[in-house]
Amino acid sequence: MNEITTEKLRYSDSSSSATLTIITPTYNRAHTLSACFNSLARQTCRDYQWIIVDDGSTDGTEELIESFAADGGVPFDYIRKRNGGKHTALNSAHRYIKGKYVTVLDSDDVLAPNAVETIITEWKKYDSNQAVNVLYFYKVTPEGALFCYVDNPNTVTETYRVRRRSDMHSRDCCDVFRTELFKRYPFPVFDGERFIGEGAAFLNIELAGKGVYIDKAVYICEYLDDGLTKAGRKLRINNPLGGRYNANVYMNKKLPILIRLKNSLLYNCYSSFAGIPMIKSMSESDHLALALIGLIPGKLLYFYWKKKYS
Repeated sequence: MNEITTEKLRYSDSSSSATLTIITPTYNRAHTLSACFNSLARQTCRDYQWIIVDDGSTDGTEELIESFAADGGVPFDYIRKRNGGKHTALNSAHRYIKGKYVTVLDSDDVLAPNAVETIITEWKKYDSNQAVNVLYFYKVTPEGALFCYVDNPNTVTETYRVRRRSDMHSRDCCDVFRTELFKRYPFPVFDGERFIGEGAAFLNIELAGKGVYIDKAVYICEYLDDGLTKAGRKLRINNPLGGRYNANVYMNKKLPILIRLKNSLLYNCYSSFAGIPMIKSMSESDHLALALIGLIPGKLLYFYWKKKYS
């Protein structure tokens, strides 16, 4: 596992400090980045740093960034790196983060005009509680429909035990982390792979402490139907070491047993896609007994997916 080297910081116009850092990893999204830029320009609170990490775009993104700099409406830092996937772009941002808290704004999404103000206001309520590592804010569609909600918001809790309810397929939230926790758990990088689920790092932050679901929407994005899940499954099959790592994390004994059992199957399934021998796979699992339980079902799932997605 070797981190893909960041080329360099191409442009920096952010202040020396900020309360909130917003990271936007992007790859060939020049056609959507302007909406991100405009949503940040409309913020009611300007106490933020915007880091754009260009993951090797070839569609004129760098020229668009130059126009952002000329506009001057939003101060930002621009990093350009060799293509390695979203997770490597997030890792590359670590040493440039200036904010006390950090969140991710995808390059095809936008923030509500009061998002930064709301996030900072809510964090002030919980900042003195060092057990709180993350606040979760709701995401909505452009029409205002919630992606998910929880039954008891605004309560300090072990958030990995909280069930997110949704009428959609997605249960995404806008995660806002303490920066020191975000930096403590970088994404693993596997040679030859360009995808890993964000849960691989973010769950570790949850497991390290507590969090709060805030019943306020700050993030606006389009809802994508089950086709996204199918695409995500192919991505994981094509990047099996990342999928295997993610499944190993989700076998943690703190999680509900059904989640752990599901991921014991996935761990063995992705190990097979990666061509890892069974004995080696078992020895590398942090949850040997559970991995053994999922061995045969995981192998069957591997044969099924191999036939279905080949």
